[in-house]
Amino acid sequence: MASLPAVRRFEAAGFRAWPASTVTYEGSWLRRLSPGHPTRRPNCVVPLDPGDIRDLEGRVRLAEAAFGDAGVPLVIKETPLCPRPLVEWLAAEGWVSESECSVQTLTLDEALPPAGIDLIPTHDISVFLDACTKVEGNGRTPRDAMERLFASIQPETGMFILGDAHAHPKAVTLCVRDGDLAGLQQVAVSQAERRQGLGFEITAAALRWARMRGAHTAWLQVEAQNAPAMALYRKFGFTEIYRYRYWRKGT
Repeated sequence: MASLPAVRRFEAAGFRAWPASTVTYEGSWLRRLSPGHPTRRPNCVVPLDPGDIRDLEGRVRLAEAAFGDAGVPLVIKETPLCPRPLVEWLAAEGWVSESECSVQTLTLDEALPPAGIDLIPTHDISVFLDACTKVEGNGRTPRDAMERLFASIQPETGMFILGDAHAHPKAVTLCVRDGDLAGLQQVAVSQAERRQGLGFEITAAALRWARMRGAHTAWLQVEAQNAPAMALYRKFGFTEIYRYRYWRKGT
């Protein structure tokens, strides 16, 4: 498992790769709020110091009020940085854990296959989101919320589309090159095009692009129960360094 400094490094890279509309701190607890965006990554509280255990209940109540004012349900992200007493308190109070995700890394210097397709990433957010919609179908995130999120990413981004971007996109991926790190934020293959190795091809192309841009370590977050995705990343040699999950208030 990763050291706590390593967890902080990859959590920070995740914040930059998937930015929230507003970010505030309450002690070492990071509040990420993005009203209008329904997913948890830009809408959660992330404790960043396992030793910060003062007034746990009071701070959760303050966070609930802040999220309630924004019209966003509160979720708390549990990583190895989360204080154990907070997790125990949440469980005792009837909060429910869900969506366990695996954070994995890969050293790029000698890990990638030497041959394969090379793709030039698009810089047009609208074209990429159109392709994502064709590949994945209409998601639950409003289009304008995704456009705002993508436009606010500060590190260098590579938005890759395999196939005809307009008529027949087959696969998409977003790679964020942040210094010597390359974060795979999205890998999706059209339902009709699966089991043809396209996920491997587009992932390899994105990682080769990132390595040429100066990245030495790739990282990603994948749901632990997503067996096809876990199998894909094992082919590259990705290894898990830690897991995280979210807590929400029980009904």
